[in-house]
Amino acid sequence: MKLILGVTGSISAYKAVEILRIFQKNEHRVCVIMTEAAQKFIAPLTFETFIPGRVYTHMFDSHRDPLLHINLPKENDLLLVAPATANIIAKMANGIGDDILSTTFLAFYKKVVIAPAMNSYMLENKAVVENIARLKSRGIAVIEPGKGSLACSTEGKGRLPEAEKVYDFCLKLENG
Repeated sequence: MKLILGVTGSISAYKAVEILRIFQKNEHRVCVIMTEAAQKFIAPLTFETFIPGRVYTHMFDSHRDPLLHINLPKENDLLLVAPATANIIAKMANGIGDDILSTTFLAFYKKVVIAPAMNSYMLENKAVVENIARLKSRGIAVIEPGKGSLACSTEGKGRLPEAEKVYDFCLKLENG
């Protein structure tokens, strides 16, 4: 399988490295798209160490393909957004394309998976609940967040699932 791993600005962004590694270990080709907010939590260099030349951070990177957001969907089988913040979920649900990840999603015509990860109060907000429901109604697969200790020193639902669970979910989806 060839996939795009979209990484957004969440404290759980570090887990995306583990997700990348498990796909690589199982011989899947991965490229990474990082939002600007994701880069506040983890550096692109971390991903570039494992996949040189396949980490994308800007829409208009002059030395890269100017139609990257159109060409990446042609080259990949799956778009996995993990962690998926309330922000990217809202953009996806409402057709907003203002960065490399959201525009790639808008051009992606194959399977899409999101793994929401955020504070439980945010996850339970009516707007977020409605946006996730809207995505599900459009065929977007959603990995349910885990329960446990959250970064804000509270307990609840909102944790990014472990890499193995994300991998297994995507593999089952891909294999039908």
